[in-house]
Amino acid sequence: MSQAAVRTGPRSAPRRSAAPPRRLRVVAPQPAEGNALFVALCVALVLGGFVGVLLLNTAMAKGSYTMRELQHRSEELTDTQDDLRHDLDAVSGPGPLAREARALGMVPAATPAFLRLSDGEVLGVARKANADKSFTVVTEASSQAGR
Repeated sequence: MSQAAVRTGPRSAPRRSAAPPRRLRVVAPQPAEGNALFVALCVALVLGGFVGVLLLNTAMAKGSYTMRELQHRSEELTDTQDDLRHDLDAVSGPGPLAREARALGMVPAATPAFLRLSDGEVLGVARKANADKSFTVVTEASSQAGR
């Protein structure tokens, strides 16, 4: 037996003849319809971003000036408050209070009396005070100076 006569397997279909090759031709490219709109949108987004950054920078600079002005005003108000406290301390100490009391005709009590609020009892005996021209007020500053 020859090898050509022995075939084991299904028979293949007969080969068809190849189709004649097609002729190639040059075709004009399709016009790009969406590219101009896309480019315009990109340019608009970039310009919008630049304008946004410019506006944000301007707003931040304005806020910086406002903050500086408010800090300056706060410092002025703090200085004014310190001056007013100093003036208040100068007129509300024991020395100025004693001078004002003397100007109003008040004199210190020789024997003070106290009222106990829990039961209403009077402690001590109050006597009429005599006008004493040599009255002095001992303040903390003058008491420390004598030490």
